Amino acid sequence: MAGYILALDQGTTSSRAILYDDHARPIKMAQQPTTLQTPKAGFVEQDAQQIWQTQISCAHDVINQAGLLATDVTSIAITNQRESIVMWDKQTGKPLAPAIIWQDRRTADYCKTLAAEGASSMMNDSHDDVASEVQRITGLRLDPYFSASKIAWLLENNPKLSVRASRGEIAVGTIDSWLIYKLTGGEHVIDVTNASRTLLYDIHKLAWSDELCARFAIPMNILPKVLPSDGDFGKTKKGLFAKQIPIQAVLGDQQAALFGQGCLDAGMAKNTYGTGCFMLMNIGQKPRLSEHKLLTTIAWQRKSTPTCPDNLSFDQIVQSGKRILQLPKKEVTYALEGSVFMAGAIVQWLRDNLGMIQKSSEIEELALQVDSSEDVVLLPAFTGLGAPYWRSDISASITGMSRGTTKAHIARAALEAVAYQTYDVLIAMQKDSPHPLTELRVDGGAANNDLLMQFQADLLDVPVLRPRDTEITAKGAALLAGLKTGLYDEATMQASWQVDRIFEPKMSSDVREQHLDKWQRAIDRALTSL
Repeated sequence: MAGYILALDQGTTSSRAILYDDHARPIKMAQQPTTLQTPKAGFVEQDAQQIWQTQISCAHDVINQAGLLATDVTSIAITNQRESIVMWDKQTGKPLAPAIIWQDRRTADYCKTLAAEGASSMMNDSHDDVASEVQRITGLRLDPYFSASKIAWLLENNPKLSVRASRGEIAVGTIDSWLIYKLTGGEHVIDVTNASRTLLYDIHKLAWSDELCARFAIPMNILPKVLPSDGDFGKTKKGLFAKQIPIQAVLGDQQAALFGQGCLDAGMAKNTYGTGCFMLMNIGQKPRLSEHKLLTTIAWQRKSTPTCPDNLSFDQIVQSGKRILQLPKKEVTYALEGSVFMAGAIVQWLRDNLGMIQKSSEIEELALQVDSSEDVVLLPAFTGLGAPYWRSDISASITGMSRGTTKAHIARAALEAVAYQTYDVLIAMQKDSPHPLTELRVDGGAANNDLLMQFQADLLDVPVLRPRDTEITAKGAALLAGLKTGLYDEATMQASWQVDRIFEPKMSSDVREQHLDKWQRAIDRALTSL
């Protein structure tokens, strides 16, 4: 079956479009930057029209670059920045306010007030505060990071919008909803993975929560209809392309990366090494609330499951492959998620603030000048520590230095700090999950650092797998669309994910414990010094 998947990847700083052929290989990519605006302290906004215009422009550009016609495109897949919201007029389709981006912190006080309220009308005897009830229903933390308080802020600070909302005249949604509305000319829908990031969605009942919509004073009639990740999201409106193209897969960006990395079995995890780190672990078909300050989220919900190729049984495929991609066996899959605030940003700090290197890529060569960081530990709490500590009051520090300490020791300690933080989060995940970690699949810029990846494998005592194709987010959405349409099958998925390098753990248990003890002592010193 011939055809192409058009993957739209709408991120925080750019819109991209990538075309994948019938073997799930990327053939062309188009990209345009988008502009973040910070009109006040804590405010992070974007022009919703710019998001749309750059995204549709990239879609047309990539088809033209490939020398194809829209009639060659089988399906559209969408992946997007999560938690960011747009509010628009249902009739005209015009945005009614700037898009509020996931990084926005304007509702921090609002969330603190909610958290301090204690018992309320939405509570029952088994829950004693709003935060725990929020976690029970959504799997998330009560935090301005998520969508609900952003929507509530728009309604509270714009009385006319509140009135119009009560009349059912406005629509609100995450970025996938906004793009689908514009692409189709009127469909008001959302994918379940994005819905699960709003702080309004019950991940157990798979429905909008009446209690939380009431808590945030958000009318349910302004919310989009929730569809499975491989649902039928509508077709592009007439005139937008030479034919009406169906939209058949939508995933939030980190869930798309989990799918694209082939983490389709419970216990499999991926880590994206960017400015920070986003870690997701597949925990299977039952949601499990974290007891270690992680998030529980929907990884994907599949409406259909394609069959195996005619010439192979599913068991034969499993037995023949070393690490092949297996399809999820049930409809809904859940994940645990944790974030590290400072990963690649540590290297940027060494480059820009200390001038230790000229380019970030030089960090590995510098670190390799010494065999060990010795007693040096860099605690990268420049904005506090994220999961599983969630301590905003801890400051960054470098400890264990001596007269013999060089910048090479500090560089090595910086890379080790990324691995230590990842270790802490993944250990918390394993405590929350009944499934043992068998391997870690990695992507992102810092995943190209061999020294870091080897140290990560040594700390976790499991193999770290780095794929050849690093455009994992767009690929994940494209793969789901291809499976939905029948353009791809398991064999296609197996061939599309290829290992660049496997980092096998080599460190002895004694040495590993020495490293971890050194890190934990640095954490303890920071905690006790407050």
